This record gives sequence, C-alpha cells and structure tokens, in this order.
Amino acid sequence: MEKKNVRFFVCGAEFRICTGDSEEYIRSIADDTEARIRKYTDNTNVTGFQAAVLTAMEYAEENRRKESILNNIKDQLRAYLDDAARIKSERDKYKEEYEKLLEQAKKGE
Repeated sequence: MEKKNVRFFVCGAEFRICTGDSEEYIRSIADDTEARIRKYTDNTNVTGFQAAVLTAMEYAEENRRKESILNNIKDQLRAYLDDAARIKSERDKYKEEYEKLLEQAKKGE
C-alpha cells in the first residue's frame, strides 16, 4: 500500500500525516473529531485542550466498548466452532458404527 502525506485541519490547526488511507477518509475523521471537540467548546468555558482530552476519552471509551463486543463475538464463535467439531466427531463415530453394522449385515446374508 502506497503511503502519502495528507494535510488536514481540526479547529483551525493544520496537521499532516503520512498514511496509506485515502485523503477523503482522513478528512472525514478530522471532520468528526472537530465536531466532537466543538460539542465541548461551543457555548462553554471548556478550553481547546480540555475539549481535546474529553474527545480523546470519548474515542477511547467507544474503542473499549467495541473491543469488548468483539471479544464477546470471538468467544461465541469459538464456542460454535467447538460445538461444530464435537458434532463432527460424533457424526464420524456414528458413521463408523453404521458402516460396521452394514458390513455385519452383509456378512449375515
């Protein structure tokens, strides 16, 4: 993936990053970040720094919640895969028993 320098602004401050993501993607994140910061600074006494910290905490909390959801999904998937392996093993055992009985029945004819 080719990396490129992307220039963007948040609350009037210029930033540049080297990324493999598209400029549109980076700018959409910057716009979302600015909207969240402005939520704290508009019509309040919260400083830009305080708003940036609150916004970072908001993102961190969202990330932690999503990681928890993802871990729960992974645990469920592992349980489903374990169940599938157990069922396959049981199926193989019954199939083997069936084939033995079939063979015994053929010998008895």
